[in-house]
Amino acid sequence: MDQGPQKPFWRYENGVVLMMFFTFGFVFMERLSVVYLFPYLAPDLKLNNAQLGMIVSVLAICWALSGFFFGTISDFLGSRKNVLVPITLAFSLLSFLTGLAKNFGQMLGIRALMGVSEGPVLPIAQAAVMADSTEARRGFNMGFVQSALGLIGSTFGPLILTWAATKYSWHAGFYVAGIPGLIMFFVLLFFMKEPNKRMSKEELAKSEHRLRKEDFPVVFRTWNIWFTLLIAVLMMTWLFAFTSFAPTFLVEYDHYTGEQMGVISAAMGLGTFFWGFMGPYISDKWGRRPTLVLFSFIAVLSPLVLIFVHGSVALMCVLGFLTCAGQACFPLFMVVIPGESLSPKYVGTAVGLVQMVGELIGGAVMPTVAGVAADHFGLPAPMWIAAAGAFVSGIMAFFMRETAPIRLRRRGQVASEPVQL
Repeated sequence: MDQGPQKPFWRYENGVVLMMFFTFGFVFMERLSVVYLFPYLAPDLKLNNAQLGMIVSVLAICWALSGFFFGTISDFLGSRKNVLVPITLAFSLLSFLTGLAKNFGQMLGIRALMGVSEGPVLPIAQAAVMADSTEARRGFNMGFVQSALGLIGSTFGPLILTWAATKYSWHAGFYVAGIPGLIMFFVLLFFMKEPNKRMSKEELAKSEHRLRKEDFPVVFRTWNIWFTLLIAVLMMTWLFAFTSFAPTFLVEYDHYTGEQMGVISAAMGLGTFFWGFMGPYISDKWGRRPTLVLFSFIAVLSPLVLIFVHGSVALMCVLGFLTCAGQACFPLFMVVIPGESLSPKYVGTAVGLVQMVGELIGGAVMPTVAGVAADHFGLPAPMWIAAAGAFVSGIMAFFMRETAPIRLRRRGQVASEPVQL
């Protein structure tokens, strides 16, 4: 929504970006908490690598299905707030409950429920951001929201959670992870607004802010949606095979201490944050497709660094920061490209669909496959699986059709016009 020539910082566009940034960041910190705390809780609950993979996988399955279901529901309702607020409260309370788990079965069940509550956050949050983003800042805004998984989830997360686990217990780590979500529940409750509620009656009558049943097949007739689905599977294979086992790899294979692992993981998270919004910003100027190709190939390097380089903590931090640039791909294939390939009323459905397919295969199946591979072939196996996923993703990205408004205008195309099969 254009704010005119005067664009003060304290406008709702920036407000909704910050609210969604912190909400998604705290969600992902909680999602990764079991990975960072696994070296502490595994001996206590007597868990192996395959069981860690299953814990990660069951959350991903429920996350995927829930994200698509509730993202579509929010499109049909034409409401983001009425879905986002209650699920924010739910995932916060479930984090506390995770800290009370006493065995593998309880942990598996609680994390499944956690996936149900956390899955819809990204599709709904990004739909809310897209509705209030100016065209020139669309990629940056949506990338900035998704980069929260790097700053909060992967940088502050390992530092805070490993500190809590070292000083107190792994139970305390989950309790700490649940507190920020409770804060965001109240922030969203009092400050989040619905885009259609701010329209005049005339604007609302002309708008198509609500998805209709007959509109639904359009999502599946759009060229870019099919390629974003393929890339989602491949890049989520990279993400979850890497992030699920990198902490354990650093401790058990490379023999860093738990505290050193936390520092290296934090440096990777800082890189994830920086590139997570810098990549989409570059794509605003350069184009979505070339940016996606470049950063997919860079992502290949992050797991290979852990396999072939065993240096000082400082060196590993620098290399981790630089090679986690692959995170720049996620806002592009998950949110920006699907959102620009369709009308705004489809955003929750499209993002939920891409997230669902990527999570079900890359996020659910591959961590278990990687865990079994680690038990049979050693901890480098998940790193090779991650590298392969990113490499093939880079190849697939060549087949995407450009959606960046600045590139389309140069070609004389309409930025909002979907490219269908």
